[in-house]
Amino acid sequence: MVTRGSRKEVDRAQADKYRRVGAALLESAQALAELATDSDGYGNAIAVVAVHACIAYNDALSIAWKGVKSTEGDHTRAPDTLLFALSHQAPPERVRQLKMVVAKKDQVSYQGAYYRVSDAARLLGEAAGFCAWAEETYERRPPLAA
Repeated sequence: MVTRGSRKEVDRAQADKYRRVGAALLESAQALAELATDSDGYGNAIAVVAVHACIAYNDALSIAWKGVKSTEGDHTRAPDTLLFALSHQAPPERVRQLKMVVAKKDQVSYQGAYYRVSDAARLLGEAAGFCAWAEETYERRPPLAA
């Protein structure tokens, strides 16, 4: 059973705004990772942006498929909304990937953990995998009612 979590209704026509934000964040994280060397202090920035790309794609899919968006302050609950929205169309490996990425949010943002660029690159790889799947899944979204 999928736990409900906090969410709100959102007009499905708004989904593409979230998808575009997710794509832009992923592209930004990838560009920064390409420019950075492991001696640079950009690891946390890359990781944070990669996490937020996944969160935006999660919102895009949840809105596109079911017209809902997670409002949980705890982003680790966001995958619950994805499961609610996509049900059996959310492969367990992608849900696990999303959970793993968003679980790092507090660590890379608020807990004083220093992420080297190589650490962030690993997280970015996971985020990119989820985002690629999310982009493909978004393209298969149900049509808007006329």
